[in-house]
Amino acid sequence: MTRLELLAVVLRTTDYGESDRVVSLFTEERGKLSAFARGARASRKRFGGALEPFTVLVASLKERPSGDLYGLETVSVRAAFGGIRGDLTRIACAGYACDLARELTRDAEPHPELFQLLCDYLALLDRAPARPAALRAFELGALREAGFAPRLDACARCGAPVTAGDAPRHAFDLSHGGALCPPCAGSGAGGTPVSAEALDALLRLSRAGLEEAALAPLTPAAGAEAQRLLARFVEHLVGHRLASRKFLDELGPMLG
Repeated sequence: MTRLELLAVVLRTTDYGESDRVVSLFTEERGKLSAFARGARASRKRFGGALEPFTVLVASLKERPSGDLYGLETVSVRAAFGGIRGDLTRIACAGYACDLARELTRDAEPHPELFQLLCDYLALLDRAPARPAALRAFELGALREAGFAPRLDACARCGAPVTAGDAPRHAFDLSHGGALCPPCAGSGAGGTPVSAEALDALLRLSRAGLEEAALAPLTPAAGAEAQRLLARFVEHLVGHRLASRKFLDELGPMLG
């Protein structure tokens, strides 16, 4: 029976029976997987508080013959992110980031760059207040690393260049996954309206790192529009609205 030690982020936990838990992990080497933590609820001695969402840990796992569920033997915490857990907005952002990584990836499909991005974003939240620009940069980075990056500087339908300054209003096609050039947007084929300011902000954030994005605040109008557009795009991709997204939206004024 194969035993593994994997660096992982705890995405979520689900109680099972009277004393056990099923833990969803996002690992650096094997992507998303589920592990059965026997006795995790009955005794805090074995796992302590290590199985809390968005904790980074080294998980000692045992592969089961069926292959669909690992056995979680022991854990060693690398980062608990105590700075996040005392702030409701940081908790909301961290929970949403973990949900997004979980929804955008398949089981056992490694995404080391997305894993690192998630760890970097959690570390940023741990040491600084939650900022809308940094969250938008994380969303765009997660979409890119998962293979769903929206096209923002070229038409998603015909490939023609799209420049935000060419017109005050543009369009974004959810099905084609990107901005539309004026001819395609004017063809009557639909698309979600987006202002030049919001499109330019999204393009800038898609090219910026998390640290840089956190230092470049968005205007309230562009920030709100970028948030709504990305929320709709993610919902279109995964087929439903994330519960963590709903909670995050309720805290919108606090994030502003």
